[in-house]
Amino acid sequence: MRVREVMTTPVATVTPAATLGEAIAVLIGKGITSLPVVDDTGRLLGLLNEDDVIRARYLPEQRSTGDPDSGVMLGARTTVRKVMRTPGPGTHPDTDLADLAARMLEYRLRSVPVLEQGQVIGVVTRQDLMRAQDIETSRRATP
Repeated sequence: MRVREVMTTPVATVTPAATLGEAIAVLIGKGITSLPVVDDTGRLLGLLNEDDVIRARYLPEQRSTGDPDSGVMLGARTTVRKVMRTPGPGTHPDTDLADLAARMLEYRLRSVPVLEQGQVIGVVTRQDLMRAQDIETSRRATP
């Protein structure tokens, strides 16, 4: 089975100029754990996940004193650019799903952007990996 068969599309993304508050609204509103950060052409620039948001908002070493919206935590007006991580591993739509699953487990990844010619075209999540079993079972049951 290939990544393209199970990847989630369309992908919720955010730009580096978006505010942390806007990104949090997307994460919560869509019920997802990670957002690819893309430029205006859809090219992957970085990733923002729940861990990044929680770390930025609550851990003392991440607190900002210059942010007008800060206090105990980084403010909602802080830009994603200040919090995102540079791109981690992406994958190609034709990657074998078992290979991707092994990589996700090894590096404890919750999701991996799917890239084609540098553009984010999908994402594979742990939920997608679990659903893949249902897809494979259905294929075997269909004569």
